[in-house]
Amino acid sequence: MKDKIEDLLGITIEGRSSPIQRKILGLYSFDRAFINARGEIGLPLGKSMQISGPTHTGKSTIAYSFAGMLAGDKDIILADLEGYDPLFLNDVLLSTGFTGKVISIGEDEDEVALENLTKYLQEETSAIGILDSVAAISPVAEQKGDLGEANMGRRAFLMAQLNRRLIKISREAEEPKSIFMINHEYPRIGGMGKTYPGGQVKEFLCSMTVSVKRVWRKGGYDTFPDGSYVIHGKVNKNRWGIVGREFYLFVLSGKGIHKGLTAMYDALQLSLVQRGKVIKINDQSFGYLRDVINQAQMGNEEFFTPFYEALENYGTEMGGEG
Repeated sequence: MKDKIEDLLGITIEGRSSPIQRKILGLYSFDRAFINARGEIGLPLGKSMQISGPTHTGKSTIAYSFAGMLAGDKDIILADLEGYDPLFLNDVLLSTGFTGKVISIGEDEDEVALENLTKYLQEETSAIGILDSVAAISPVAEQKGDLGEANMGRRAFLMAQLNRRLIKISREAEEPKSIFMINHEYPRIGGMGKTYPGGQVKEFLCSMTVSVKRVWRKGGYDTFPDGSYVIHGKVNKNRWGIVGREFYLFVLSGKGIHKGLTAMYDALQLSLVQRGKVIKINDQSFGYLRDVINQAQMGNEEFFTPFYEALENYGTEMGGEG
């Protein structure tokens, strides 16, 4: 019986195969939202992710933050079809420690923009692609046709082609190349459920899909005086792990995802931190929440060490990753 068990644990796979590489970003609930059945955590690399949600939820901001955390000194390829603020993009990427360059694709025709996105992603110097957004894609037939002319399915056709090409690019790349596709969330006609532009093939071919929204607390969004806010996300599809896991991200105004504030909020969800008039861990007070946010704005990373330690100790007590 022992030999048979060992045989099951030692299966040989011949031919072309490679293990999934993962990156732990240091975002407690987010890293664990992509856990697989073997207990491996971290964001799978070299794959495509759709980030969707209602308007004005911070989808572009978190995509910029993820891109900066993953790219390092490699290039980020940005195909922005809606228009973006380069100064804001600069500030978010600098806050992640990103040292590469951004190649911004701007073309009159969206088909050409998508073509160039795939072309630049094939370069050895590139690491991350961002498409912002799927809903903004306007095929040539729609741009140059008459208003009211039916062009159903053309965007979906483009997205199906794009996703198939991105899969091939990722498969052939020596280093993992991740792609973030930002999409909008709309109610279905008749009010039954929600829908996302770009067609069903895109949904099938995306390795991961997450939905995000701003956290609602006491009759309003959990938004702070300086413009910072908290995002609640859910993993709806994860080809490389368990679906349905949830996460929180604390977005610092003007600078994107802040790891220290996110650690504080994750610890708050686990009841490791108390949020009353002041933020506390047991008898240790960290001041009002606005004071904690000010510490983040000033770049005082050591201030957040106790929150990281609380999460680490919680994981140890839980017998692993927590």
